[in-house]
Amino acid sequence: MEYTDFLLKFVEQGGPLVGIFLPILEAFIPILPLVGFVIINVGVFGFFWGYIYSWIGSCIGSFLLFLIIKKVEGKRLESKIKESKYKGTLDKIRRKNFSVLFILYCFPFTPSFLISGTSALSNMNTKKFLTALIPAKLIMMISLSFIGVNVKSFLKNPMKSIIFVVIIILFNLLCKKIVDRYEKKHRK
Repeated sequence: MEYTDFLLKFVEQGGPLVGIFLPILEAFIPILPLVGFVIINVGVFGFFWGYIYSWIGSCIGSFLLFLIIKKVEGKRLESKIKESKYKGTLDKIRRKNFSVLFILYCFPFTPSFLISGTSALSNMNTKKFLTALIPAKLIMMISLSFIGVNVKSFLKNPMKSIIFVVIIILFNLLCKKIVDRYEKKHRK
């Protein structure tokens, strides 16, 4: 409990910049708990601002990671992958890049580090990456922020948790259909 109190006070005293920095940090160190940072932000700043700060930080962190891997390591790693057994996987990501990326980023517990890194290695267009990242993270952060506001009620009422998870899955499926239609329309 002392660690939690310390972290809450640290974020409270540091203000929005610390609230934004924590999700950025999580993008580079995937072992850190994004859901924990979102819960802290919502607890300190309230639902709306905690959600906004978490979303901004998560988008910035994922984008910075994408750029770093793409610019620094991308060329070297991509040539190694092309020579390995993973070439087929890289090609699949290239072909389905937007919809796959969007859907993966929507799910709250998909590792952003892996998605951003794979997108960079697949040599994805930066504009396409941002087009998928920003709205998908918006959806994911609303899910995590809702959990952050209702942590105690989720533990007390597991049925509420189950209903919420089902709603998130249905919402993600709806988003997938919308993205698929968008891609079909723009392929022509």
